[in-house]
Amino acid sequence: MIKKLRRKFILISALSVFFVLFITIASINISNYVVIENNAKNTLTEIINKGPKPDEGPGSQAGFPDNLKQEHYFVVSFNQDGSIRETDNRQMFILSKAECEDLATKVYNNQLTGGKYNNFRYTKSAKADGTTFVGFVDIKERLDNFRNFLLVSSLVSLGAYAVLIGLIIVASKIAFKSSEEAYTKQKRFITNASHELKTPITVISADLDLIEMDNGKSEWSESIRDQLNRLTDMTNQLVTLSKLEEDDPSRFPFDDFSVNEVCKNAAESFMPSFKKEGIKFSYNITGNLTMHGNKNLIDELVHIFLDNSLKYTGGESKSSYFVVSENNKGKIEFRFSNTIDKDDEVDVKQIMERFYRSPSNKKEGSGVGLSIAQEIINLHKGKIVVDKNNSSISFVITFN
Repeated sequence: MIKKLRRKFILISALSVFFVLFITIASINISNYVVIENNAKNTLTEIINKGPKPDEGPGSQAGFPDNLKQEHYFVVSFNQDGSIRETDNRQMFILSKAECEDLATKVYNNQLTGGKYNNFRYTKSAKADGTTFVGFVDIKERLDNFRNFLLVSSLVSLGAYAVLIGLIIVASKIAFKSSEEAYTKQKRFITNASHELKTPITVISADLDLIEMDNGKSEWSESIRDQLNRLTDMTNQLVTLSKLEEDDPSRFPFDDFSVNEVCKNAAESFMPSFKKEGIKFSYNITGNLTMHGNKNLIDELVHIFLDNSLKYTGGESKSSYFVVSENNKGKIEFRFSNTIDKDDEVDVKQIMERFYRSPSNKKEGSGVGLSIAQEIINLHKGKIVVDKNNSSISFVITFN
């Protein structure tokens, strides 16, 4: 369990760090890109307002505002009939005048739309006198710088992420070391105590048999027998739980087996007990189902839930049913449902936890059974969903 908790801690921490780094780097780069686009728009607005000047040849900066001297752009004006009026390409060094006019004509005729063309940003503006201005600004250098920054920041982030993951793994090992040692000691104590308890339980049971042979059965001897059986069941449950949490697959080998056989035998064995308690019980197994898993553990799982239903079925109708089928995804599904008392305060989020007891529950029990079921489900890579309303509770277990 501690190993699983540590893995979850590392996974959650890794995802959290990744999320923070991703949001940070994405925000910075998106902001940079927005700044580039806004600067391009502002430049286009300014050169359109300035309008084209007489062609003095590329490179001539006579009369240029200082903020435009470093920009690469051109602007072309068109008459109402679509003919070119003036072209200013003094700040455009990669395109000839003819190429500039060709691009501007395509924008004027709406052959280029969207405001973007390769590394250029452009705009078109009609004036009150019927003249139309088309301006282009080259932002290739800015985009190259943006791409380089994006690459460098991503690589630095990946490096930082790898270092942080390494630190998280080392830190988790240190942080969980004491917990792992304590948990190991706890498991060892439970296992040892469970085995040690078997001897006095056996002795007490034998002594009780002798007493009953000499004096006959009485309400006191029956009470002792009930408590012995309860103690034996609890001891066996603790041993099973300890083994399931050892993460040793060799203890519980998997094989193909008939689900129908296991479930039918278990359900039939509980029939008399349900009848004795006045509970209307039914079960249904659909199809010929087989499963790859540990047959004994699945048998234990079914017994746990049927026993749980036997103990905690309530309400006026007092009914319980057990259904096994194959769902529409081809997965085997176990459904255990039973009615409950209206004042049952069971918490479905905690019900599968070890030693959990409902505040309104007055029945005897160790609180270990459902936690054993949870470990069996985990071992078989299954999932469980618990659903409760005012009149019933359902456990739906799905296996691959």
